[in-house]
Amino acid sequence: MPKVVDREARRRAVAGGLLRLAARDGLEAVSVRSVAVECGISPGAVQKLFPSKEDMILRALELTEERLASRYASLADDAGLDAHLRQALPLDEQRREEVIMIIAFSARAAGRPDWGKLLAEGYRTIQDATAELLRRAQRDGLLDADRDAADLAAGLVALSDGFAARLLHLPPDSAEAHGLLRALDASVRALLGITSAGTPPATPGG
Repeated sequence: MPKVVDREARRRAVAGGLLRLAARDGLEAVSVRSVAVECGISPGAVQKLFPSKEDMILRALELTEERLASRYASLADDAGLDAHLRQALPLDEQRREEVIMIIAFSARAAGRPDWGKLLAEGYRTIQDATAELLRRAQRDGLLDADRDAADLAAGLVALSDGFAARLLHLPPDSAEAHGLLRALDASVRALLGITSAGTPPATPGG
């Protein structure tokens, strides 16, 4: 019986190889040949899946969004905002790859309106998920119902982005990284107007 090849699974595997390569050597090191070597396949096999380097990069960006969405979906219903925000921080190797990709892609997208549109769509998805978590907290009486959840979500995502860039250069278990995470919790408290000492750090919705 002929072997069935899952084309999308192979595209996803190549995109994962690109993420590993870009995290290790930089986005400028990405080429059809270098990604093929990373994945242990031939350049011809890569070209059958992706007509160009740009196509590979765009699929790798999509993969970062898919991974993040999967982590959000795996969170418990009572997971707090702290757990939600940490899904986008470089606290393990996979999330480090994703942050490096997003930062590198963002720099290139500054001169590419089409790439900028893709980034905006990705951020909109993240902000919508965050806003829904905040609305749930408002319904539960854990957050001021008069605050605009969409505006707060946009601020929280931007805040998380800044901390992600800082954490990228630190070992996740270092004292400096733990200090930044405490600072993130304090910043989230301030943005949301949570002042009670008895309220767990950054946990509306939990």
